[in-house]
Formats: sequence, C-alpha cells, structure tokens
Amino acid sequence: DFSIGIELIGDDETPFTALQYAVLARVAKQLTLTYPALTQDRIVGHADIAPERKTDPGPHFDWNRFLVELEYAL
Repeated sequence: DFSIGIELIGDDETPFTALQYAVLARVAKQLTLTYPALTQDRIVGHADIAPERKTDPGPHFDWNRFLVELEYAL
C-alpha cells in the first residue's frame, strides 16, 4: 500500500554509475534505519511493482552490487 520511489539515471540500455550505486545505497540504508519494517527483501525495482508497465531498473542494474554497498553504507 505504501512505497518510496527513488529515481536513477539509466535505462534498459545504459549502465548505472558507481556514484549512483553509492548514493542509492546510502539513501536506502538511511531509509532502513528510519523505517525498521523496510527490510532488504522489501527493496524492489519498479518492474517488480508494475511489470506490465515498467522495466526499470532494467538488466544493467546490478542487484548484488547494490546489496553489498547497502551492507557497508553509512
């Protein structure tokens, strides 16, 4: 029923930058600290929420990289 959307610059054909991963991890880490119910398994892409309408973050988004950065953020 509730979500927080974070936009990144990129698409199905454009890789994301190291800076985007780092900043996304810091923002997501702060959100998980602020909202304890927001666990890693509840962090999903737009395509997971609305697969018939959205494809982002797309095939170039490295979820493993993001999760590692999230673990060490802040």
